[in-house]
Amino acid sequence: MGAILGAAAIAGGSSLIGGLLSKGSKPKVPAFKPIDFAAEQKQAIQQNLGSLESATELATKTTAAEQSQLEAQLRRAIPGYDQLISQAGKNIGANLRGEVSQDVASQLQRSAAGRALGGGFGGGTGMGRNLSARDFGLTSMQIQNQGLNQAQNFIQQQRMFGMAQPFSVSSMFITPGQRIGAMQQQNQQQYGRDLQAAQVAAMPDPTMAAFGSAIST
Repeated sequence: MGAILGAAAIAGGSSLIGGLLSKGSKPKVPAFKPIDFAAEQKQAIQQNLGSLESATELATKTTAAEQSQLEAQLRRAIPGYDQLISQAGKNIGANLRGEVSQDVASQLQRSAAGRALGGGFGGGTGMGRNLSARDFGLTSMQIQNQGLNQAQNFIQQQRMFGMAQPFSVSSMFITPGQRIGAMQQQNQQQYGRDLQAAQVAAMPDPTMAAFGSAIST
């Protein structure tokens, strides 16, 4: 009977020692780190200001490259494209200045001379010249208005078909909301990493755990 009790005591002691050797510790939960929204907003603004110069240079060069590519395509698709654009600009400029083309001027002079003769005035008299000048003044105003409309239409068409869309500098900026979202995601990942590291650190030493398991066995 005594031998049985002694064996039981030895077995119990071995299990206790083995359990103590293989026991770990409680993991240390990492502290929560709140996000300072005002600070992150300022950081986003400062980050954008810091990259403004390089972003502007990139946008300028990108837009210029795309414009060159577009113009090359237009020249291949439209024979004499540069001459057409140049002539259109000259015509619009002449209209904006109220200039009358030679054929229109000749027609106006003939019309004015005919009305002067019909009114009893000679074509070479002062009244005839005044009538011609008055007609030219009215026509000049009309031509300027037509030139203004043509210029507006020409600019709109060029913006739609003859100009590459400018590369936006602001498209490379980070908004405060984007920065805060990135910081929140980073904090979550950091928290998970710290918690896992604490759990690993709280686990028993593998060598001691093996030794304790052997003693218990």
